[in-house]
Amino acid sequence: MKKISSLSLILTTLVSILAGCSRDPLQPLALMLNTRLNYVSVDARFCTLPRSPGKQKIKYLFVLDHSQSNQPGFPSPLTPNDVSSTDPNGSRRYGPLAQFLRNLIPDPNNLTYFGLIDFDDKAYLPTGITGFDSDSTNFLNNAVTDWIGAGTAVLPAPLDKGFTNYQAALKLAQQIIQQDAQGEAVNPTRPITTISYKIVFVSDGIPNVISSSSPNQIYTQDFNTDILPVINQILSIKSDPALGPFIANIELDTAYYFQNVQTPAAETLLQQMATVGGGQYFQFGFGKDIAYQNFAPPSRNVKFNLTDAYVENENAVWWDDGRLLTVSDGTGMPDEIKMKLNGTPNQRDSDGNGVSDLVEYRTKGKICNDASCAPKAHDPYAICAGLSPKTQTDGSIAFPFSSASGFNDCEAFLLGLDLNTFSTNGTMIPDLLAFKNGLPILPGSDGTVADPFGDGMTNYTKLKLGLPVSVSKKKVLNFKTRVITMTHEESQGIDTECYHMRVDNVAVLGDDNTIKFFVVQNTSVLDDKPVLKFAERKVVGQQSPVIFSPGDFQ
Repeated sequence: MKKISSLSLILTTLVSILAGCSRDPLQPLALMLNTRLNYVSVDARFCTLPRSPGKQKIKYLFVLDHSQSNQPGFPSPLTPNDVSSTDPNGSRRYGPLAQFLRNLIPDPNNLTYFGLIDFDDKAYLPTGITGFDSDSTNFLNNAVTDWIGAGTAVLPAPLDKGFTNYQAALKLAQQIIQQDAQGEAVNPTRPITTISYKIVFVSDGIPNVISSSSPNQIYTQDFNTDILPVINQILSIKSDPALGPFIANIELDTAYYFQNVQTPAAETLLQQMATVGGGQYFQFGFGKDIAYQNFAPPSRNVKFNLTDAYVENENAVWWDDGRLLTVSDGTGMPDEIKMKLNGTPNQRDSDGNGVSDLVEYRTKGKICNDASCAPKAHDPYAICAGLSPKTQTDGSIAFPFSSASGFNDCEAFLLGLDLNTFSTNGTMIPDLLAFKNGLPILPGSDGTVADPFGDGMTNYTKLKLGLPVSVSKKKVLNFKTRVITMTHEESQGIDTECYHMRVDNVAVLGDDNTIKFFVVQNTSVLDDKPVLKFAERKVVGQQSPVIFSPGDFQ
């Protein structure tokens, strides 16, 4: 994979490319280029996106201790002299939680959800709570019902009983997060809005449980053998290939509350849990309320960096035999080949079934089911029926474009591509641009660094310099390779970076050409969220240069 993340690396790479070309000039071959070949220059000024709040789903999962030690008269075996109750009416656990929810200011860039787990001898969901709820009022009403317990709204009496099973609580948290992430993967937003899961684990003591081997003995759950493995299982959800793309982070925060006497072992355990869970630990002693606002994530202002830039003539393509051919419809299917197959040169989809001629040709060896390309006999692609096709006024089918890859949703599905990104295999080359040039696009594939003809030039370099990937550079007759220069310009603000890029010797055929300029950016945080912006401009005859300004990019 070839990625460029800084100006210096871009310039170094281009200088190296051009130096390599000068040492090994192109050699003639019997494959003749089209006689209408000419060249134009492309002059583009563009800037990275301004720093902006990162949109994310924040899903809180509060895990609250409901063991008997919250109530009077239950001394801990580790602190036998401390018989004070830690939170008999629930005001330390629930009061500040209700206040936190009521004071939470809606953030247009963060979609906030809430879940709740109670635990004592076992872990369970309170009445009315099944998973994550985006309605804070509804969630709070259910949480208040849990708070009231056996009491009244005036005198709450939470149902605190039994021992303190940390392992059961964490296992239930794992189950809830796994199920929620699976639901997100089945019905993803487009573009994907990733999720940050924040587990807020609140307890007043040691995880003592009744021994499974002896009902008369108390067993203290061990961090390394009983707790750490479950935390690791929770965190590993983010590494699941199917779920990872939807998860920005999973974090375990912990809070230890006590009344009069601290239990060092409890403090140490909860600190360890927060450390391995990548979260924060807070202590609330001597009757202090739990300050849930400490666990609120800070707003993220994300900066974008330039990754790469590409120039394409949408109306010319290097075909399989090494010839540069005219493409009237801009999709990569040459007019010459279309006409031989009874297709219509200036139409993306000759038979109107919603799948481009290029995709049909590459997947079936023909552009239409019917030899005459009659729309009535087209392949209906019933397998794409669930992808929201629309029938146009002329009877043709149109599928939505969920990504900037260049393929519509049906085409992406047929080719095995990801509908949520413009570069399925992560090479940062738009899928359709790579597909037109014969580069791999499937997940896990990467043909950019390959040199299949041993001509000393990788496929990526050929793409950048406008050469065919399908043949050796030594077999192209009298073809000018592109010359690329880039400079870093004065930025429009502290949160953007601006560039001036000139590309000379961009091949054009005849007088009907459209130049497309792609700019790939990525966030400067750990989340890998590349963004593709592009601009198009028609070449007037063979007028040069073709100029792009920052406002042209969408």
